[in-house]
Amino acid sequence: MNTTAKGFCNRWVSATSFGLIPLFSIPLMTGTTAMQPPSILIYRFAFGCLGILCVLLWKRTDLRLSRIELMQIALLALLYDVEALLMILGYKYMPSGPATTLVFSYPIWTEMIMLIFFKARFSWTTMLALALAFAGVASMSGFDHSGQTQPIGVGIELMAGLAYSFYMVAMSRMRVRHIGSLKLTFYVFLLGLVFFLIFTTMFTGGIEPVRDTSTLYNLLMLGLVCTALSNVMLIPAVKQIGATMTAILGAFEPLTAMIVSILVFGDHLTAPIIGGFALIIGAVTVLILTKMRSRVPAV
Repeated sequence: MNTTAKGFCNRWVSATSFGLIPLFSIPLMTGTTAMQPPSILIYRFAFGCLGILCVLLWKRTDLRLSRIELMQIALLALLYDVEALLMILGYKYMPSGPATTLVFSYPIWTEMIMLIFFKARFSWTTMLALALAFAGVASMSGFDHSGQTQPIGVGIELMAGLAYSFYMVAMSRMRVRHIGSLKLTFYVFLLGLVFFLIFTTMFTGGIEPVRDTSTLYNLLMLGLVCTALSNVMLIPAVKQIGATMTAILGAFEPLTAMIVSILVFGDHLTAPIIGGFALIIGAVTVLILTKMRSRVPAV
């Protein structure tokens, strides 16, 4: 298998494993042994950190950080916590496929941040991408299991995407972007875990226990597959096929979530959802290709 084929395979595994987040998180929030989202994310980050740490130790990565790097990662961890919490909260109000697609629109909101706060150059292709994205959001705006709109779900998922956009913009301007992607991800998850532990201790009475083997299985898969594996496989993919193609193939994330939503949870695939999905994926692809042509790194 040549390098390009390996890169496509690695990116497919990375995106697909991340797209399985609804498969393991939704059962954890329902039923007699349901857990609150902060506790779910504590276990997710804990198992994810263990998986990534094993890889870092195997590669003999230097895990030391400076004080400034630690402070910068703390800010990134807070932003990532907000995104992760809002994403699974949104699953309570709308099907997981459209919900994940709305979060995947984060490159559009990243571009808006760059336009508003950093005076980035505006082009007709950027305008086209924004128009496609807004049309996509309007099309799939919160159709739940019964076909009724759930604007609160749409709002939550769009805020999740916005939080991740701020995460990407902040990271691109910090010193820590040079310490290595996997090392940075490990510390973002580790500090994110600490912040959620503090939050649950102060406001919810502490972390909830694992009550049965089914819960443990879902938590392990959420942490090791959807968190550790997805990030570990992403890094070689970027090196093998480039950042632009890696970003475009990220469309497998919402596609996987959409398939899980329909086949596992019985959600309805309606024309507005199909149209919204196509419009948002199209908007992100247009934006990424535009950045590639202008030789501006895609985020």
